[in-house]
Amino acid sequence: MRQIDVLWFTTKRGNFIPEYAFEVELSTGVWSGVGRMGTLTDYANVGLYVIANDAKKFEQVSRSLDLPERYKFIANEKLGDLYAAELKLKDLRIDIGL
Repeated sequence: MRQIDVLWFTTKRGNFIPEYAFEVELSTGVWSGVGRMGTLTDYANVGLYVIANDAKKFEQVSRSLDLPERYKFIANEKLGDLYAAELKLKDLRIDIGL
């Protein structure tokens, strides 16, 4: 679990439980990131996300997984779009006083 790029936790009954896991695979293979997140499959509600620039490779890898529906693909350029949109939303909230 220590090798996973980003882990977000939630608390349940005083314990920290993984809620989201993100693997950024821009220069390394998708397989390695999926393999690292495989350590979290015992946690039923963890969202597993692979951020990469090769959707075809992700599809190939996910077809060979036991639980392919657990893993979600995010194109790295979409993550940049999301970040830009969040910044605009923050500015808009400040402008209107929220």
